[in-house]
Amino acid sequence: MPIKRLHSGGIIANYKCPASCGHCMYGCSPEATPGYISEEMAERLCKALRRLGQPSLHIGGGEPFLDADGLAMLVKVMKNNGFQLDYIETNAAWITNSKEQNQRVLEKVMRAGRNICVMVSADPFHIAYIPFWKTETLIRLLDETGTSSFIWQERYLSLLAKLDARRTYSGDELRQELGYDAYLQCAKEYGMGFNGRALNLLREYGKKQPAESFLEERPCSSLLNTGHFHVDFLGRYVPSGCTGMGILVEDLERELDPGLYPTLSRLFSKGLRSLWQYASLKGFMPDPCGYASKCDLCYSIRKHLAMTYGNDHPDLSPVEFYLQDF
Repeated sequence: MPIKRLHSGGIIANYKCPASCGHCMYGCSPEATPGYISEEMAERLCKALRRLGQPSLHIGGGEPFLDADGLAMLVKVMKNNGFQLDYIETNAAWITNSKEQNQRVLEKVMRAGRNICVMVSADPFHIAYIPFWKTETLIRLLDETGTSSFIWQERYLSLLAKLDARRTYSGDELRQELGYDAYLQCAKEYGMGFNGRALNLLREYGKKQPAESFLEERPCSSLLNTGHFHVDFLGRYVPSGCTGMGILVEDLERELDPGLYPTLSRLFSKGLRSLWQYASLKGFMPDPCGYASKCDLCYSIRKHLAMTYGNDHPDLSPVEFYLQDF
């Protein structure tokens, strides 16, 4: 199914991240796919997205600020291609005890563009990896330098401020400290799609059903949604909510070749039932305990295909996504 127009998206500059947050749909972590977007790839992505009518983009990761030079380059390429930069995501992991060093990193990126906005992540998931002093320090630095910014989510700042700012907190430690399950509350408030590492949350809190109850014969609405899409530094379009799969940006306006896209072509044409039937012929056996959602089932099928017949499924990308414990 060719994609003719996109709405509201961003560029994943890298998958590497100092954090392995429990809600991360993209499976970002210190062990994730290495690398950072190149100038050649940035140009390639921008030209493809411009053809599809995209006027603005945000930059995410991973953690984009892990490579300040690379991030500055990406900002320049986007500006030169006529894109408005909506915001740059960061979890503040790159912040150090040196104010001068922090300022140098920020200024390097800010000089690359104009009217740049920074989105700072702050919630119970990030506090498991990023001590709150880093978040506070970055917020203060952005304010002092007059850099446009917003907090995702600001309502959690007062909660996080009650904790020891010099340390991190696991989910169990947060429950003991706060007296309730902050992970569960945060997941409910975000109303997030459960894919990637977030599937572990859904499996913990959700109710499982037999695989057959999820076998639809139509494309998933998430797969068809072109709002809040991403394109990654590997050159692939990642549908909104459908992580661990990708279409080369040059192929977005074409019918998918089943040879190059054996997984996505089935999901786009006849939905999850078609993929199920295909995977069953390749040895996939459903979990008798059932699945927490159709995304849970879809991921399990794709993981089987990626781990058993990976070379035959280039649309299951990045491979490291399926090597992680989710």
